[in-house]
Amino acid sequence: MYSKEDLENLKLKAILYLHSQRGQYSGYQECSVIYRNKSSSYFNNIMRSGRRGGNGIMATYIKDNNGDPQCPINNNLDGLFFSCNTDFDTGMPPEHSPFGEKRLCIDAYEMLFADDHTIYFSDFYCFDHGKKTHYVTIVVTSLGTYADEFCQQHLGKNLNPTNNPFIFCCQVSNTVHVSCGVWVEILFTDDVDIRYLMQQELAYFEDCESTGYSKPNGLPKNAYCHHCNLEDSDYSDTESCSDSDDSDNYYSWR
Repeated sequence: MYSKEDLENLKLKAILYLHSQRGQYSGYQECSVIYRNKSSSYFNNIMRSGRRGGNGIMATYIKDNNGDPQCPINNNLDGLFFSCNTDFDTGMPPEHSPFGEKRLCIDAYEMLFADDHTIYFSDFYCFDHGKKTHYVTIVVTSLGTYADEFCQQHLGKNLNPTNNPFIFCCQVSNTVHVSCGVWVEILFTDDVDIRYLMQQELAYFEDCESTGYSKPNGLPKNAYCHHCNLEDSDYSDTESCSDSDDSDNYYSWR
């Protein structure tokens, strides 16, 4: 498992990677919602009332092995994954999803920054698919919870919510901005009351075209990318990801 020093070095590699990006991948986009794609049956079960339903509460569950196998949160933290990157042309979530045909969208500022939340960097990785898309995992915790104490102990210093390279808020305009150079994933460590958020007009469902579903236990990172592997890790650090333009497939993989 990575130490806090290892994670600080991995975060530095992520920042250097962002600095190397050019064109549309070098800036930031406003992110109005964070979103979570799953099957219709997944959300139907959550919204169902009674003993056999979730009564509108989307409960957290254990983080799988997706990404770097040495990431401290793997199999140690419960959470719910949300995406936040948007389509370059529309500024909205992409039309397609590899995780399911039903999408829950939640106001990004209210969900991530309006309450007493803390954000931490936890992972930087890519997949061995011949693409150059890289991913950063941000953990969002509530102060005083087990998840927050775990992150303080294992992930190190939290990120400044108004000034960090990955996702930040502007408290004057109550807006959220996300990097275009990496795919930023949010692991939200509290249960989510969907019914309450919908009553407050902070959440809604929409349909999208699904290209697949989540993989059991996640996908392993590319062990040979020099951008996102530490030199002293257990992996060989001899190859780079393909630098071919994969903008058409930017949203294909988590």
